[in-house]
Amino acid sequence: MLANTTLLTALLYYFGLVYTQTYFIYFRVHYTLLGQTPDEIFGRGVDGVLPPLTAVAGAALLFLVLTRFLKIRLGEGPWARLLRICSPVAGVLGLALLALTTAIALDPEPFRERPGAPGAGFAIGVLMVLFSWRHWTSRRTGSTRSSVAELVTGYALVSIGLFWAVGEYSAAVGTSRAYEASVVIATRPAATLYSAESLNLTASGVQQVKCADPGSAYKYRYTGLKLLLQSSGQYVFLPANWRASTGVAFVIPKTDKLRLEFGPPRSGPPPGC
Repeated sequence: MLANTTLLTALLYYFGLVYTQTYFIYFRVHYTLLGQTPDEIFGRGVDGVLPPLTAVAGAALLFLVLTRFLKIRLGEGPWARLLRICSPVAGVLGLALLALTTAIALDPEPFRERPGAPGAGFAIGVLMVLFSWRHWTSRRTGSTRSSVAELVTGYALVSIGLFWAVGEYSAAVGTSRAYEASVVIATRPAATLYSAESLNLTASGVQQVKCADPGSAYKYRYTGLKLLLQSSGQYVFLPANWRASTGVAFVIPKTDKLRLEFGPPRSGPPPGC
């Protein structure tokens, strides 16, 4: 039980890290600048891992139920004949899948829009070849037991395929979530940033105003910003009119020299300094 929990934790962290990298790459920010906490990474890992695991578990359960039903429904004789027909077909299709996924691994660009499909195809191809091989050897030897080498090799290859598939899916989910966040940037609360020192924030739609009051603790005011997130003492701001093609992001350390105010998405002029 402890080993399974450790493995699941490691997988959640790894795939959460993949998700985090692609999410911030979309905004042109390197994730290492933000010092993401394990809780944040684990949370994203659930988003990137749960759907594939649910799909794999559901497919496995459906396969087991279907084979059980057919075996009971057909009886021993017809079931054996069905296996004799399906075994070579599965072997040929499995080898074809393995050849196709090997070609995709060498040139993955055509399948960028189908994340997870190559890895899933590799895992399914391995299972089909193993099924065909086991059925062929059992007919020759009369034994249905597989050798340790066959089991270990099959487990390793299927695990590689699933790891490949979930990794690609997690990366795609990170990019997709970033795109969804970018679409609604204009609807986020307007952020007004006050600073004791000039931050030299230069971007389309971002305005810097120097406060006229010499006694003001915050001498500079920046408008036209949206707060993307705050993590481990770092703010990530985006211009209100951020675009994926030209937009920039500002990573600003959280200090006592900064003050934030939030208002409606399309608020009027902010109050004076």
